[in-house]
Amino acid sequence: MPTQNVNLTPELDRFVKQQIASGYFNNASEVHRSALAMMAEEQKERDLKIERLKQEIAIGVAQIEAGNAISVTSAEELHGLLNTSFSKAMDRLAAMNAERIA
Repeated sequence: MPTQNVNLTPELDRFVKQQIASGYFNNASEVHRSALAMMAEEQKERDLKIERLKQEIAIGVAQIEAGNAISVTSAEELHGLLNTSFSKAMDRLAAMNAERIA
């Protein structure tokens, strides 16, 4: 297995030692591998979220280009649109939850 030397701050060194002392990890390498695995998982989740956001943006752009857009010209119109959208979303969520329970 490849090895790397890592310089830690005093705080991180104490944290690693605490993790070992807790009995959850046997040694510093296990702590480091666990931390890196969590970082890799978080990065994977961020990448998936970014990809989903790009897809949603592409859908929105296509809808605008097809003329399926609403023009909002005032704060009052925006407020009304957001309230309506929120109400519809809450209704859909309630319906989804009701289906899961049934």
